[in-house]
Amino acid sequence: MNTECEMTARKAILVCEDSLEGIFTSVYEGWTLENHGEKVQISVREPDYPDFFTRVCPVTSDTQKAEKVLRTIRDKLGQRTYEALCFTAVSCHPEKGTLVFRVLRQAISGRRFDRRIMDNMADPSVNLTAKLRIRVWHEIHRFYGFVRFREISGKVLLAKIRPENDILEMLAPHFSDRCPNENWMILDSGRQKVLLHPQGGVCSVYKDTGTLSQINASLCEKDLYEDLWKGFCRSITIQERKNPHLQQQLLPLKFRLNMHEFS
Repeated sequence: MNTECEMTARKAILVCEDSLEGIFTSVYEGWTLENHGEKVQISVREPDYPDFFTRVCPVTSDTQKAEKVLRTIRDKLGQRTYEALCFTAVSCHPEKGTLVFRVLRQAISGRRFDRRIMDNMADPSVNLTAKLRIRVWHEIHRFYGFVRFREISGKVLLAKIRPENDILEMLAPHFSDRCPNENWMILDSGRQKVLLHPQGGVCSVYKDTGTLSQINASLCEKDLYEDLWKGFCRSITIQERKNPHLQQQLLPLKFRLNMHEFS
């Protein structure tokens, strides 16, 4: 964190990278500040018009600090709270960093750890966190079925998605388990980052512009199996039983842009 920030203000806005690592690093830094009497907010973007007597402090992501916070949540508060806070942190809600921080401040007080914090639905922060967790969970599980891979040069499988929430890393366990012996990539075109899985290896996320430009170029390549898949979808369609309204409920239009059978 920037050491030039003075301790005279009574409110601090910690501005961090929009990622799990950035948000939980800010939780680590903000804990000491609030223990010293400052009201802490965590933001993933610079505030346009900060209040008087409010200091804005940039926070540099630190893997060790973020992992320490995540380990404490998982060990002391349980898997349910851990999942809820992680899903909130990858949501698109503008106040997600502050929400995570406020729930943790309520759950941890001195040596007391409230493992049932997510049952306190009367609290606004907990209530909103629970709703965001459900929203993100639904999007993750929809993409389990809606991701469409295509084969590009070198026998690499490539899929392109544009999720509302930053769920790319959350998809890694599912597809690693189902395609462990394949070289595959999933591109988040909105955030311009890619989840890469080497054959028999572990997933990693890349934001390198050179890598992304090569991937975008590969999307223009012809996949021989796409026409076969489209033909299969046409052949099993029963025209008399078409129900566009129900289809749109089960498969909203926003997911179809990167699905071969609708392109």
